[in-house]
Amino acid sequence: MNPSPRTRLAILGTMSDLHSQPIAYDLACLRKVVADMAPDLLCAEITMDAWEREDFSRASIEIREALAPIIASTDIVLIPVAPTPKQYADFAPDSGWKRRLVRTFERLLQWGQIQADDVESVNGAWFGAFCHTVCWMTESLWSAKDRAAWEKQNEELAENILRAVERDGGRRMLVAVQCQRLHRLIPLLHTHEDLFTIVAYQNL
Repeated sequence: MNPSPRTRLAILGTMSDLHSQPIAYDLACLRKVVADMAPDLLCAEITMDAWEREDFSRASIEIREALAPIIASTDIVLIPVAPTPKQYADFAPDSGWKRRLVRTFERLLQWGQIQADDVESVNGAWFGAFCHTVCWMTESLWSAKDRAAWEKQNEELAENILRAVERDGGRRMLVAVQCQRLHRLIPLLHTHEDLFTIVAYQNL
């Protein structure tokens, strides 16, 4: 008896509003990358409630203008994995010097994203290390409550991905999440590699 095929899982970092800027990794590129990969399942940062109601008002531009249109025109199945609609920028301090410094780090991250420019570089090791460092400095300025909430959100998002793997194993699964989340999410997923094989998005 042949063993059941293992789920192949790839992670694709996205860049929110910067996809609308004149860079190589723009919305058209994101749509093409996902369409060319044609994963069986696409895990995306939108809540189940918002997806079922087709309410994209709090969804990122990647969802609204790239991923949702692909789902509508292909056989790819979208799996909503966001536990809450709150996004990375929503955790920033509301005012004061910490808010100003967070804005500085946001501009630094955007500069790095623009320098990286294309999908391969944004999802490569060098930019990953840069993004991790800037995000770590940014998160150090958040309140302890918000840091805990961000960590919990990532844990719940990882759990939602794992449930999708367990529910529909042996498929080709793409997880598309904003790059700020990767340094939290990837270690969580690596602890469950008994359930799937993590591959580069180019090899999905």
